[in-house]
Amino acid sequence: MDTLRTRRPFENSENIGAFANITFEICGDAEEGAESVCFETQIHYLDEGGGVPLLLVHGIGQSLYTWRNVIPFFAKNGFRVIAPDLVGFGYSSHPNIYYTVEEQALALKAFLDALEIPQVHIVAFSTGCLSALCLAAEHPGRVSRMVLVSPGGPNEHYPFALRALTSWAGRKLFPLILSDNAVKGLLHDMYFDATKLTDDVAAGYAGPYHSADVRETLVMSLMHFDDAYVRSLLRSIRQPTLVVSGMGDRMHPDG
Repeated sequence: MDTLRTRRPFENSENIGAFANITFEICGDAEEGAESVCFETQIHYLDEGGGVPLLLVHGIGQSLYTWRNVIPFFAKNGFRVIAPDLVGFGYSSHPNIYYTVEEQALALKAFLDALEIPQVHIVAFSTGCLSALCLAAEHPGRVSRMVLVSPGGPNEHYPFALRALTSWAGRKLFPLILSDNAVKGLLHDMYFDATKLTDDVAAGYAGPYHSADVRETLVMSLMHFDDAYVRSLLRSIRQPTLVVSGMGDRMHPDG
């Protein structure tokens, strides 16, 4: 697959990077017994540099734009940096799934298969860490090392506007809650150093939310978030893993 070089300043759009066709299967129980459903979709991604494959995994509500400042650094320092938009987010396609962290892990494994990458290092952020843990536990040969930055999921520390999106009123007010100006306000509450939050940066985060599909994905992810299964996997993780938590982390202050 051909990969276009990123532009400077960083443009968060479907016009950068490439798209990978992926196929993954979700298994579950139905009244008739066990069943599986196969999904075919596309993942939008950037692929920069050469060397050891490094997979960057963003969290709920984000896109590969999260990694815009570190992609060039790692690409210049011996890594092949692969930064996807998780399914449903950014400019990836929107299969009819629940968008749980486990389903995102299935899609990531299918993504690595599509790119024919046998093993990667992973750097993940927020809820992306949970999907990375699922991938590492269920397919240990595919993940060599991990760095997990601010791992965790939606909780009482998240901005009220985000938590309200799962309510009837919140969904009715969705266009207002995730307007470009509102997104900047949400980010201001999350940023440790708000001086770095320029209008251009806020627009980069907000851009994908001009799509109703991405807005729906965010709601589905919040509604169906559950970390119980991931917690059950923690003792099975054998890969060297560095967990990074900040003293000023407002979203996951408990580390």
